[in-house]
Amino acid sequence: MTFIQKAINELTGNTGNDWSWSEHVQPASFRGIPFAVVNASAAFGRRQARHEYPYRDKPWIEDLGRSVRRFTLRGFLVQDSRIYRASDVITQRNNLIAACESGEPGTLIHPTLGELTVCVPEGGLRTEEGATSGRMFSFTLTVVETGLKVFAITDTAASGGQVNQGWLATTTVTAAKFISSVTAEVRSVTQAVRTLQNTARFWQNMVINAVDQVTSLGNALNNTFGSLHYGRYCSGLTGGTVSGATGRVTGKSADTDDAEIIRQQMAKGVSGRAAIQQAADGLLQIRTVEDFATGVTNTLNNIVAATGSAQEKVVVLGDLASYRDTRFYPVKADADIAARAVALIVVTSAAAMTRVAMDINPTSQEEAQRIQKQVCDVLDEAMIQAGDRFDDNVYSALLALYNAFIDGFSLKGTGLNNLVQYTFNRPLPALTLASRIYQDSGRTDELIQSTQPLHPAFMPVRFKALSA
Repeated sequence: MTFIQKAINELTGNTGNDWSWSEHVQPASFRGIPFAVVNASAAFGRRQARHEYPYRDKPWIEDLGRSVRRFTLRGFLVQDSRIYRASDVITQRNNLIAACESGEPGTLIHPTLGELTVCVPEGGLRTEEGATSGRMFSFTLTVVETGLKVFAITDTAASGGQVNQGWLATTTVTAAKFISSVTAEVRSVTQAVRTLQNTARFWQNMVINAVDQVTSLGNALNNTFGSLHYGRYCSGLTGGTVSGATGRVTGKSADTDDAEIIRQQMAKGVSGRAAIQQAADGLLQIRTVEDFATGVTNTLNNIVAATGSAQEKVVVLGDLASYRDTRFYPVKADADIAARAVALIVVTSAAAMTRVAMDINPTSQEEAQRIQKQVCDVLDEAMIQAGDRFDDNVYSALLALYNAFIDGFSLKGTGLNNLVQYTFNRPLPALTLASRIYQDSGRTDELIQSTQPLHPAFMPVRFKALSA
């Protein structure tokens, strides 16, 4: 195009663009009912919470995500239309009213935005008719964008299942990534196995030291018998237990064979300890790279399945996830293999810790937040290591596990009261304090469970307990 022709086109408004706006306008309809549109408007934006503070001229705006999209169409229904085919105008009007009063979301064909799934709010359809309009009924239709029914998980059992699936998926993906990476880098299988044994030796010692803490008979019995009949230091279900969060009594009847239960727990503790010991010892006797991955996962699986306190397991697995190999490797290939082995240990330990944490039932919002932060910190560190190594699959699996844990464990803190600081001028019996604080002497056991005094008759003068 010459310079003169370009100047003429600019003066006449002809830019040479053949795109036609009218050719891209779609025939409007709602639930299959056609109509003509005169004009349309829409509202878009973000949902925000405005926080205003004293003596601060500018508020702080908290973003809450995209706001609901609202669309308004001004159109008309006409009989014997040249644009669309339909019956008489009164039947069209009645069909449009019935479509707007339907309880389910419907499909709106917007002239320029295309197909939308919308709902009609109260008063969303306003019609106008009169003698001057004749066979044309005008209307204003206001609709709201809608989507699938996707909410936060409201069932702790379902959320626990998702965490369990995330744990298994993370362990599988991490082990597969470890095997493929080490196999690709290894030059000598014997040297690689020797490096893996050196890497696992200190971690194996950590596991052995943690066996007694996880499988101790005292912890097992405390998590088997309930506090209602066996003392306030027991938190199991046998014989009934009193919740320090709600005061409810849950668990089985007190008519149980204590001796038989103790024998069963002793047997489970011994077998669990032996399984962990055997899996940990196998790390020092591996012959292939696959044996190392299998040994690490089996060790952690046995810790998860062992009889014992979930709180103790979380602490132990958190310590195992903090393992770092400080040994110096002069050969770069050996250092890379050791780093991969440490990554396998850290990620799988963090995943197992997340799985065990879902078995904990916190007694207050503060405890729920503390446990959640404890687990999330370990997962954050594992994700950082996976990201630094560019292990995208491992990072994605950890992120999915992280989100599932947040969604599930947040429900455990829902409905729990906050802890409040109480101060009295002298030690008082728990029965008196329960009557004074809660106006309910039946919550004495709950108060004892929350504060754990040296003796229920002499409660501390300062303690934290549930606010209501």
